[in-house]
Amino acid sequence: MKRISMLLAGSAAIIAAAALLQSCSLDEPFGAGGEGSLTLTTEMSGDVVTTRGVPSNNAELREKCVIYLENSRGVMRKYKGVDNVPEIIRLSCGDYVANAWSGDSVPASFDSKFYRGQSTFKINDSERTSLTLKCKIANVVVSLDPQSLNIGLEDMKVTFSTTRGSLEFDESMITAGQKGYFMTPSPEVAQKDAEAYAKNTTLSVVISGKMEDGSAYSKTHEIKNIQRTHEYNVLITKDDTQITDGGALIQLLIKDIPLVEDTVDIFDAPVIRGSGFDISEQIVNTSNSFKDAKVYVRGYNMLSTLTINFSDNFTGFDAVNGQNALNTTVTQALKNKKIYVEEKESTDKGNAGEDVKVSEVYITFTAAFLNDLAASQSEYKVSFTATDGNGLTSEGAIRFANTESAIEKIDDVIADPVPDTDANPMAITGSKATLSAKLYATGATTYGFKYRKAGDSAWLTAAATSASGKPRRGQTRAVQGTPYTVTLTGLSTGTTYEYKAFADDFESATIQTFTTETAFQIPNASFEEWSTYSAKTLLGTKSVIFPGSGSEPTFWDSGNEGAATANKTLTDKSTDMVHSGTYSCRMASSSAAGMLAAGNVFVGDYVKTDGTNGVLALGREYNGSHPTKVRVYANYRPGKVDIIKSGNESYLPFTTGDNDHGQIYIALTNGLYDIRTNPSNRKLFDPNDNQVLAFNEVIWSEDFAPDGQLQQVEIPFIYNERADSTKPTHLIIVCCASKYGDYFSGSSSSVMYLDDFELVYE
Repeated sequence: MKRISMLLAGSAAIIAAAALLQSCSLDEPFGAGGEGSLTLTTEMSGDVVTTRGVPSNNAELREKCVIYLENSRGVMRKYKGVDNVPEIIRLSCGDYVANAWSGDSVPASFDSKFYRGQSTFKINDSERTSLTLKCKIANVVVSLDPQSLNIGLEDMKVTFSTTRGSLEFDESMITAGQKGYFMTPSPEVAQKDAEAYAKNTTLSVVISGKMEDGSAYSKTHEIKNIQRTHEYNVLITKDDTQITDGGALIQLLIKDIPLVEDTVDIFDAPVIRGSGFDISEQIVNTSNSFKDAKVYVRGYNMLSTLTINFSDNFTGFDAVNGQNALNTTVTQALKNKKIYVEEKESTDKGNAGEDVKVSEVYITFTAAFLNDLAASQSEYKVSFTATDGNGLTSEGAIRFANTESAIEKIDDVIADPVPDTDANPMAITGSKATLSAKLYATGATTYGFKYRKAGDSAWLTAAATSASGKPRRGQTRAVQGTPYTVTLTGLSTGTTYEYKAFADDFESATIQTFTTETAFQIPNASFEEWSTYSAKTLLGTKSVIFPGSGSEPTFWDSGNEGAATANKTLTDKSTDMVHSGTYSCRMASSSAAGMLAAGNVFVGDYVKTDGTNGVLALGREYNGSHPTKVRVYANYRPGKVDIIKSGNESYLPFTTGDNDHGQIYIALTNGLYDIRTNPSNRKLFDPNDNQVLAFNEVIWSEDFAPDGQLQQVEIPFIYNERADSTKPTHLIIVCCASKYGDYFSGSSSSVMYLDDFELVYE
């Protein structure tokens, strides 16, 4: 039974597991250092409020659950879906870490929840290890006490916000006890950047509405150091004895509730397997010396039916075909033919300690029955369909061969199914595809894949450099294939390919297809389009220029709106240096009221001006592809540093008179990224943030490109581990003539030109 357990624990086990993973020794390949097996049970947290002891089959959690088994060499096994985890997993000896997650990783949501779990285990030679992997809810949960509506505000709204997202509760949601779910960084992030962790674990609470006199009310509070697996239930009260802002003092009473919840069981579908043998393999004997063969079937909440069907080359089984083998009449008919069906009832403990009934059935095909079978040129096959009390169904079959011609011929090599890019987004990108197969040939010297564009006639060859284990020699047929992977490179974007596995002279007849990612085209990449919009500033309404068309920015934006207060335009079209078309983008830093205003352009929105500071939203929605790099044509001339804002010296790598620094950085993320330059709540881009999946930058402190010319520069994307399991949803590009403009320091004479941005897929 895969049990969803609501009992939540801290992160110490996760940290310890991660530390162990770093210290694991490199295990030997299959056959060299021995191997053992693993039986894995997955437990996941369910809803925050559930009914104790009621069995449930949460199909969505089951299907979304992704499980990785890793050792020091990387991921050894990966499964998507609880039902796809084998009953027995063969692994080479050594130390491992099991990771699992399920649900939806959404920054802020009223209904999407996320669960994670991690545990260490060890595989010993010829031993079976049992592991229960517990996945715990990974969200911060927020809610409001309905008594909060008694403070006298009309049209009351309460907005909870983190740096990643926000949720607004209206009066009806407060009355209904609505809960909200936030994603926050893992505690391990605090060890790398305590300041960033503190900012990302602060919950802002904004209370708004109308007071009795009709005037608007808005007040902000903060809850610091919020923690995963905790619910923050907020009661808003009014204290008439204390007066502030012309009215009663509004206070927040916060209950920090560690989530110790009820449980919901997710049951396995019925299990059908061989007792002491792999039921997926033929049982072969050509000398009439079969031994007893026993099939084991298990079902939770008892088995309702276990139908049985014998292949046509059996004789005398018409009366039992399609019938329930648990029926006493059918059982007796099988017994008369020396096939014995024995059913036992056992119990397993449910989530609240209650007993859950389990059917365990053994079907024994005796040696006497098997050795009396007539010699057949085709295999004998007995099929089973088991349905349990939960309505879940499984199918299986046992097969016998008693002549040479009936023995199953296994291909020398068999390709695995097309990679699941939802679970492994990097498996197939715009230019690469990582394929896997199992090698059954004993002693094959060359193996791999043949592939071609769909519609082409000629096949290309990609050979594997080595397999994960050694082929088993001297066997009539392979029992277990040796896995290998091959990464195809140099593929074309948005193209369908055919592929098949090969080993030496053998080529599989099975042809599969995959389609590479479509390239993302950056809008207005050559900066040919420029428009203006009207913005309100401290000095009135100003006309602000931006790269793009229409009445407001839709892809690129700049800091021009902030500079408009001082009647400055920092970023504009230019014909001075052009790679293609008519215009390039010119960014020139300047001085405004004695402060540095850095020339910049970025993918995203300039949200607002906060005093003399800017608030930005970096990133635009993106097609999820995985380019290898960004290509652009640039020219940069750093000025001498002439402005350093007092108090920011410790953040700067230069002093007055040194060269300024120009910067371009690129990122793929799974959400928008907020930037604030106000020192009181400063938030700058952090490439180590959990939202960031790929990042890189180029920084210039000297002249780049010949005088008066643009020169090509390429910036490769560096993908992190999170990219292996999360698909990017947003693209970020930021370019600045003065890298430390966020600290209002640099040169007022630095200039950068850019033209023809391009995402490259190689």
